[in-house]
This record gives sequence, C-alpha cells and structure tokens, in this order.
Amino acid sequence: MTGLVFLLESSAEDAVLEEINMLDRNDINFLDRGVVDNNSATSQKVSDIVLYSSATLPFITYFSKKCRSNGGAIALMVIETALINNGITNSLKAVTARYRPFNYNPLIDIETKLTRSSRRSFVSGHTSNTAAFAFLAARVITDLHPDMKNKFLVWASAASISAAIGVLRVQGGRHFPTDVIGGYVVGAAVGYLIPSLHLVKDKNINISTAGVSGVNVSLVF
Repeated sequence: MTGLVFLLESSAEDAVLEEINMLDRNDINFLDRGVVDNNSATSQKVSDIVLYSSATLPFITYFSKKCRSNGGAIALMVIETALINNGITNSLKAVTARYRPFNYNPLIDIETKLTRSSRRSFVSGHTSNTAAFAFLAARVITDLHPDMKNKFLVWASAASISAAIGVLRVQGGRHFPTDVIGGYVVGAAVGYLIPSLHLVKDKNINISTAGVSGVNVSLVF
C-alpha cells in the first residue's frame, strides 16, 4: 500500500491556477455546495487535536486485564490499521485529485489554494484515521468482553468521535460532506475488520484467554 501510494502521488495532478480560477460552486453537487464558504480556524485546530488523540484510543483498552494479556496483538493491529487505512485513504486522494472547498472561496489567498494538499480532498484523512482507531478500540473491547453490559455505549462512542471530527473538518473548510462520509466508511471498515485477522476461538489455545460459554476468545499475532 505504501509503495502504491508513492507511485500514485508521484503521478498525481497538482493544483493548477488556471483551473482554480475557473472553479464554479454551481458545478458542485447539492450536498456539498453549501460549505464552500466555511473557514473556521478553530475547527481546524480542534480537528488536529482530535486526530492526534485518536491514535491513543486502542491503547485505552490496556486498562482491562483481558486486553493487557493480548497487548502484543493489539499493538500490532494498531500498526496494521494505520498503514492500511492511510494506504487506502492516500490512494483515493491521489486518484481523485479533488479540489478542497476553500478553492471555491474567493476570500482564501491563492498561496493556500496552490499548495499540493489543496487537491487532496477526497477522502478525509482526519476522519478516516479517527474512525479507524475508534472502531478498532471498540471491536477489541467488545470482542474480549463478550458478556459486558451496555456494549452499545462503546460503539456509540466510537461512532460519535468519528462523526464529530468529520463535522469539524467541514466547518473548517477543509472538506466537503461527501469527503468525510467517504473517510468515515473507509476508516470504520478498516478498524472493524483488522481484528478479524487476529481473532481466534479455540479451547486449546495456549495463550491468555477469556472464557466465554466454554469457548476461549483470544487475539494472536
């Protein structure tokens, strides 16, 4: 994935002044059209904080003894999730080369519009990464604690955090709604599916396990 991203980025189109000058908000679909004037610096800064903080979410699981006994597998899954999610996300950015909303805003300076990242709108990397880590944490917690009460609160928290950063990216003028929806889907799918590569249910596995109705649930390398 990393190699593919490198190849795609090396051939991806950069922002072009002539194209930017010809951009017309009326050409944008009805769902995205209304956000081109958004430019909240506060929302941008808060979204950065949420993004960096989200990387710690899977390690919050270490407060649980059952999760700590599978700590190596969880750490490996964090690395896998980050690499695979960013590979998919950045590949989509390079292939679609979509201009960000601020390129349609006449109040934004041309220097900002001509940066390389100004044509990397779809999908939202902040949203996909936050969703990936949040859903990974939720999957680990609920898989290793199958009898826990109020599981829906864990999943609701993961979904809410991911949605919140999407809203912030739209308010900050960095992404269209469809960008964050796409990022949400990519990140949530990666975060949810990665543990499936490691989840093993077997009575005879010789590692730390959590007994569940006669079946042992463990995460393995």
